[in-house]
Amino acid sequence: MNNELASIRMILIFFAGIVILFLLYLLQDLLVPLMMAMFIALLLQPLLLWFDKRKLPLWLSVSIIWIGLLVVIFTIGTVIYKTGTQIFGEKDFIYTHVKIKLSSWLQLYNQITGKELDLEGTVENIKSGISSEFIMHNSGTIFGALGSLLEEFLLTAILLVIILSGIMRYENYLSYLGGENKSLKFIKAFEDIKSAIVSYMKVKFIMSLMYGLGVMIICYLFGLQFAFFWGFIGFVLNFLPVFGAVIGLVPVFVMGIIQFDSIYTSLGLIVVSYGYHFLLASLIEPIFMGNRTSLNTIAVIMGLLFWGYLWGIYGMFLSVPMMVLTKVILSQIQGAEVIVRLLGNQRE
Repeated sequence: MNNELASIRMILIFFAGIVILFLLYLLQDLLVPLMMAMFIALLLQPLLLWFDKRKLPLWLSVSIIWIGLLVVIFTIGTVIYKTGTQIFGEKDFIYTHVKIKLSSWLQLYNQITGKELDLEGTVENIKSGISSEFIMHNSGTIFGALGSLLEEFLLTAILLVIILSGIMRYENYLSYLGGENKSLKFIKAFEDIKSAIVSYMKVKFIMSLMYGLGVMIICYLFGLQFAFFWGFIGFVLNFLPVFGAVIGLVPVFVMGIIQFDSIYTSLGLIVVSYGYHFLLASLIEPIFMGNRTSLNTIAVIMGLLFWGYLWGIYGMFLSVPMMVLTKVILSQIQGAEVIVRLLGNQRE
């Protein structure tokens, strides 16, 4: 009888999992900004508590935080826009240096292979890729992507205000949902989840900030143009697990090849930058990342693929927080200890 009940339970869990996955995919336009807003709100709750201790009204505290975030985003957006304009304004400089570099590389390639590649045709193809005609031709796709990004941003901003306005009273909501008997259990489970997510987000934010500042300083010391821009790219992409930092160094390497006379200078820049990332990710970050929030490499990669498939690029950035959330929720479920261990690291 017990075996039959266990089998029925496993079947029900399996079908429930399929339904949940279907809903996660179907409702991604709402769930993605909702999860982003929730994670940001959890990260900002200590600031909200600081305002509360100073007897500021909730509406004023939320308004100050929201306006502060808008100022930061606007400032960063302005810097990125100006940097992008400068890079686009240097297209003739880029074109000339690419032509010089390709000329020597193609001559060497032709000597080795015995083939004759067309230098002018190759360079013209590259030049067309950074021309205004190319941008005009693809303006529909560009504006469509910007429109989608703006829509996600506005929805996230609205949900963030709603969550911040109610996050101080979450115990009342959980007590109402759980009833008198289960309210303490609900609150404890939520506190565990909140603690794990906030712990991860704080550590990841600090590590990404340190990495971005490090990349900026390294690029500045090597004399690479637009050092602040490359540092910001490194900061953002470091939130993308496993491959983010490597992807962020690709444009740095390309810019180094264009700007520097020797390719060894570009290679040195990349080696130093990645060495700094390795130091942070392998030695410093694990010290601050607790066992309950840490995930093994296989779990991180599988989570990256899974959430990336479900929610696209947003899912890739949210993959680790979602995996941490899943791990903490499973730790509250009896019989899920094996899955929790599989998700965790070897220190657990």
